[in-house]
Order: sequence, then structure tokens, then C-alpha cells
Amino acid sequence: MNKRLLTTLLITLCLTGTSAADPLQIGTNKQLFIDDYIIASTDGVFPVLNQPVKHKDNPVLELKPAQSVGGQELIIAQGSVIYDEEEKLFKMWYEGATYHWRNNVIAYAYSKDGVHWTLPKLGLVEYNGSKDNNIVGHTGKGEMAPGAFKDPDEKDPAKRYKMLYFSQGNGSPIAAGFSPDGIHWTSVTEGNLIPYGDSLHPVLWDPRMQKYVAHSRFNADTPRGNERQVLQSESDDFLNWTRYGIIMKADDQDPPNQRQFYDMSWMIYEDVYVGFMSVYHVTAAETAIPAKAWEDHVDVQLVSSRDNRNWVRAGNRQTFIPNSQRPGVYDHGIIYTMHHPVVVDDEIWIYYAAYSGLHWATRRNEIQGGTVALAKLRLDGFVSMNTGASGTLTTKPLVMSGDQLIINTDAEFGSVRVEILDADGNPIAGYTKDDAVPAAKDAIRQSVGWRQGTDMSQLEGQTISLQFYLDRCRLFSFQFVSMP
Repeated sequence: MNKRLLTTLLITLCLTGTSAADPLQIGTNKQLFIDDYIIASTDGVFPVLNQPVKHKDNPVLELKPAQSVGGQELIIAQGSVIYDEEEKLFKMWYEGATYHWRNNVIAYAYSKDGVHWTLPKLGLVEYNGSKDNNIVGHTGKGEMAPGAFKDPDEKDPAKRYKMLYFSQGNGSPIAAGFSPDGIHWTSVTEGNLIPYGDSLHPVLWDPRMQKYVAHSRFNADTPRGNERQVLQSESDDFLNWTRYGIIMKADDQDPPNQRQFYDMSWMIYEDVYVGFMSVYHVTAAETAIPAKAWEDHVDVQLVSSRDNRNWVRAGNRQTFIPNSQRPGVYDHGIIYTMHHPVVVDDEIWIYYAAYSGLHWATRRNEIQGGTVALAKLRLDGFVSMNTGASGTLTTKPLVMSGDQLIINTDAEFGSVRVEILDADGNPIAGYTKDDAVPAAKDAIRQSVGWRQGTDMSQLEGQTISLQFYLDRCRLFSFQFVSMP
């Protein structure tokens, strides 16, 4: 059977039941709390959006010489980062932009540790009279906003790496690129390509949908005025794209200064789609409200989806990656998440293009800057369920596979106990709250136990619910596993 089709069937079987009344068939899939998909009820427990911690040595990549007003020095505008499992390297493709955003290029960098980056002298493209650079794409038409990734299931070696980027001057503004090694690229600018967008073009193969899925920026006329929205496009072959539609747009719950969605990087994380949406806070000239301290900044909100169709905000629309509050700091003005975050051991590494200057800095003859920064998040740590003195969280009815329950929790100063309920909501003998052994440490993987031990094999295939008793702790996720 085709590898991609098999993956799709397995994931679908694990995630869905036959009707809304059926228990959730979760198998051994990890369950997050980024939305309320798994939650039936809570009492004294509340969701908290957890912001990643910025790396102490930020920015991790900065081009030299420094940008000057009106100069031709390049800053890093946007881009993509992957970890290549085959070569054990972090790889980055970024847009190098001049002060006036003309004559832009696509460049390549790599790193062994994800923090210290090498800009190789590739000798491929002449720029400003020299080939002594790391540029992999430049036609003079202003290559911008590369969304790149490595496609491990691609049968054609020449198309192992894929990219979408904005290319000024073509019939379709979005071009497709293919490469055997991520360095030597062949571009396609004709065909049924995506006709919209000049910001980042995050794109991945979705094994559940069996399609390439890309996001781009769409400018829409609304009753509130022109608003930037996130458009989703889909393709079977990376060349012929169809428009699915707008997947994220502002609504009446968004304040007037938070209705411009510049781009949305995304990743498939466990059984959830997680998006990182850049929100532009407009200037006073673009809205009727007075100028405030937030104006002209760009920060990031967190969103999620269960089907790559319907997306919801996480954390009550709070900022996920905040700007520095100090003017002149590397990420004071703008943050664009680079596509896409990378899971490294027990952390989620989120790279972002960071600007010290504001969105319209160049119009005021100010330095805008543009570097790459790194922020790290605990594994599964997007949203946690927190409690003060005590609280309970009860899951929806579910059917699991495996013989042990593993939780990701910070209970260093508290505890977690788990009670197992049957299909009628009654505690199961041997798995009650009073039988439960408290989990009382801060650990990514803690085994849940009862007086009789940790074995749950007798409950496999049955309809059950979990009731978590939380005391001064944070719960990030849970998962059923089969132990050897």
C-alpha cells in the first residue's frame, strides 16, 4: 500500500468515531489541551497559554554589515527552517531584503546545533558583482518569502526539496521551486499556481488530506475596511493549486488594532494542526482610533485545528510570542514565525524573523533591522490546564490502546491523581481516586499508577473516561502507551 495512504488511514481510524455520540477513538495518540476536543468538564481548572522562552543568545543569526538607511545591505526578512534527519543538520532558507525591499534574494544557511549558523560560500549567483555568497535564488525580480521543506516521500529525486515564494514580475506572483539538495533550485512560474500573497508561504504535505497545503496572505474588502486574511490553497502535485478558502479572518471579538493577519506558519503536531499567526497592529492612519503604544508592531497568536479546515484561537487570543518592550531590541518591532517549528528532544524550537524597527520604519527613514531569533517551548507545552489549590478535569468518553497512562505535568509543588470511570460515569474498582498514587514531580513523561500498579491492559478497547484530580500543578498532555 502507498506509504502516504497507509498513514492517512491509520491516523483517521485513531481520530474519529462513527458518529458524534460515539466515544473518541484515541488509540495511543497523545492528547493536548490546546482546545477543548478531549475535555468534557472542569471544576477549578483553567487553560493557560504558555509563551516560549527566548534564547539567551538571540539573535542566533544576524547578517553583517549592519543595515544602513537607504543602503543595499541585506537583512533577514522571512524564511523556513527544517531539521534534516538524514543529514543531521538544521537547514534554513531565508529572504534577504534590502532597505527599500528591492532586488531581494533567497539564501541558504545550515547549523549542526540550531544555534550557530554557517552561511556557505556557494558561488552560484552573482549579486552586487560577486558570487562569494550563500544565495540560491535571485533573478532580479525580487524573490521574497520562501516557504520551503524537504519531502521525504517524493519519488523524483530532483523534487525532494520544495518551495513556494513570491516572485515579482511573473504572471502568477507565487512561484514553485524544486531541488534535489536544497541548494540547486529549478523554478516554475507558469501554470495553475497560487495568485495571491507577498508574505511567507508556509507549505507542507498533509498525510491526512493527501494534499500539499499552503497558506498565503489575502487582502479582503470588508465592512470594516481592508483586512489581511489567511488563504489556504491545496495541490496534488505542487504545480496545480486550487483555492480552498479563507481559514483565518478577523471577527467582532478582535479589537480594531488586531484585525490584520499577515501570515500563518503551521505544523502537524501529534494529531493537531498548530498555527502561528502574525498579527499586524495597524497605525493610526489605518483606523479611526488614536495611536497607542502597540501601533505598527507585529506579534504572534496561536491557533489550532483538528481537520486543517476549521481553525480556532488558543489562549483567548493572547499573544504567544511577544515583542520586546524596549525600543531598539532585536524583536521590538516585528515577529514573523519562520516555517515551521522543529521538535528537538523534549522541546519545541520556534525560529522567528525578528525586527528591531516597526512595520513602516523605512517610510520614516528609520532602521528596520531583520535577524533570526529562537524561542523554546516545553514539549506539548502550548496550553496547559492549571489549578490553584485543587480542581478536577474530566475527559469525554474514549477508547484507548495500550497498557499504561503517561502524563506530561509540572507537579513539583503539588500532585496529579487519576480516576478511571466506566461508560456510565462510575469509578472502576482498583482505579478510583482513593486507589491512585499521586504523581508529584515536574516531568515530561510520568507513569500514572494505582495501588495495584500501572497496568491498564484490562481496560483496552472499553469505553472509559479519565477524571484528573489536580493540586497546584499544570497538566500539558496525556497518552496511553504499550510498555515492552
